[in-house]
Amino acid sequence: MGKKIVFDLETKKTFDEVGGHQNAHLLGMSVCGVYDYETGKYSAYKETEIKELENLFKQADLLIGFNSKHFDNAVLQPYFNLDLKSIPHLDILEEIVKKLGFRIKLESLAQSTLYSGKSGSGLDAIAYYHRGEWDKLIKYCLDDVKVTKDLYEYGQKHGCLWYQTAGKIVAFDVPWAEQPNIKEILMNALKKYQQVEIEYLNVTSDHTSREFRTIDIIAMDEEKIKAYDHGARSERVFTIAKILNLKVVGQMSSFQPQLF
Repeated sequence: MGKKIVFDLETKKTFDEVGGHQNAHLLGMSVCGVYDYETGKYSAYKETEIKELENLFKQADLLIGFNSKHFDNAVLQPYFNLDLKSIPHLDILEEIVKKLGFRIKLESLAQSTLYSGKSGSGLDAIAYYHRGEWDKLIKYCLDDVKVTKDLYEYGQKHGCLWYQTAGKIVAFDVPWAEQPNIKEILMNALKKYQQVEIEYLNVTSDHTSREFRTIDIIAMDEEKIKAYDHGARSERVFTIAKILNLKVVGQMSSFQPQLF
């Protein structure tokens, strides 16, 4: 697909101020954050820049958001001449409800899938607006855009997202997955003795970081791979669910394949 835009917006008012969720169109937009895949850039648009935002949306072949069809679109539509329903739209929350039958908060989904989450709440954003703290407001909004983008891309590459239930973190399939997915690429690399560069989420009790590792895969099962880590110069076990990106970079070093 062509031009993809991830977006999220913040409002000037609360639902209590406008008489409930059925009046989302009265909330008013304070700022809308977007990520444009065509340019690879994040941008923020204030209410005074609504025409520039509408022109950007007119170019979009796909909108990507979270609870965006029922909330963000409802807030934006009064500002636009463009009918937002005319643009193809992937609402991650809508797809979750179709699959699971219930809603999951963005924060919970991000913590379970990405081991990171939102930087505040929607009420914080409204307070920033009324205090004129635009830097804080824009940062908060763009942080949510990034979380939504990262979840979308994780679903593309893994074919699933994760959530917590009954004290366990479990996966569910998503319909926007790429083919082949990360697990399939890893299996193919193992079969063809290919060397792989991975972007890996290293999670400890007090810190989460992204590492780039060049590895030779020795063995794998449904959840993990055993590989020779060229940076550490030793064997290491990696959890497949924590691999965010990967690419084949050449042929493996010589080794004898083995099972766990």
